[in-house]
Amino acid sequence: EGVRGRVRRGRVRRGRVTKGDFQVKYTILLVDDETSVINALYRAFRKDGYNILKADNPVDALDILKREKAHLILSDYRMPEMDGITFLREAMNLQPDAIRMILSGYAESSIIISAINDGGIYKFITKPWEDDLLKIEVRHALERYELENTNKRLIEDIESKNEYLSHVNKILADKIDKIEEGVVNTIEMLSYLSKTKTLNLIGNVEEISRIGKEVGKRLGLGDKGIKDLYLAIKLHDTGNIGIDSCIFNKSGSLTSDERVEVKRHPVIGEEVLSFLNGFGEVAKIVRHHHEYYDGTGYPDGLKGDEIPLLSRIVHILDVYDSLTNNRSYRRALEIKEVEKILLEGRGKMFDPAVLDMFFSVLEGK
Repeated sequence: EGVRGRVRRGRVRRGRVTKGDFQVKYTILLVDDETSVINALYRAFRKDGYNILKADNPVDALDILKREKAHLILSDYRMPEMDGITFLREAMNLQPDAIRMILSGYAESSIIISAINDGGIYKFITKPWEDDLLKIEVRHALERYELENTNKRLIEDIESKNEYLSHVNKILADKIDKIEEGVVNTIEMLSYLSKTKTLNLIGNVEEISRIGKEVGKRLGLGDKGIKDLYLAIKLHDTGNIGIDSCIFNKSGSLTSDERVEVKRHPVIGEEVLSFLNGFGEVAKIVRHHHEYYDGTGYPDGLKGDEIPLLSRIVHILDVYDSLTNNRSYRRALEIKEVEKILLEGRGKMFDPAVLDMFFSVLEGK
């Protein structure tokens, strides 16, 4: 039939697979150096609606695969220019999705089985074959092709959506970073304003924050708790912006009215921070950072474990920071004197367990 290197197609409608609003017709490439074998295979499949491509040698078959899409390749094993296993391996490089099957005599079955395991060949068919059984095997192979390609398309769709979601997440992350940058700037401004009200900027906010975070970690705080603690350390005196600066910078003793006014700053701080989205917990810490462990503090007279743990930590850090820095009414105290004052407040002003942990961190233990 002059089949060398030529391509022939079946034209009947059976064998089509409907997908949505369009149809796909499977294409089978038949490869055998014997014209009679190719003709017999063509007769077996021509009424099933497949596109049939034919080649009487592996070299021409590879040329066909460079131009035509094949869903299934059925090749003879013994051919003069190239054996079927070698050909199918070459074909896999050109069209890796195609199902590969091989025809062989029974005596060669052990060789073929080894090739199936090593070369990605779907199945071998023994000669002579029965048309009905061969057609069933081909149909099963194409069903597998359909499943594998459906799965591949689903994976590609998922990967595409994941890539899109990753892109969207990056955009959102960038926006969140900008929002957080704005919040940080606001925090820095509030912290600065609260300290300038007293004419006493904090000596080393990062060192106080470092000590506080280490205390928090040793007390079992998670990442969220550590972050809230850090913010509360920086913002605990935000409420100072609502108090007359003359009171803070007075060199003499405060009057009873002035003391009442000063005690308002934790509540004012809570109110200010409540306007910042996501700062509810920090605002709560700030409100209670002057509560005493024995219940004699302010503004709510909370006692013991009623006081939020982070407020108990901030209270100790606040007093430590105040005692170790100059104030309008006194100079900074020596560290030994500071430690003595803190120990005198153990169980009264301060949570004993938190104070002990504070000293442990301070001493580098």
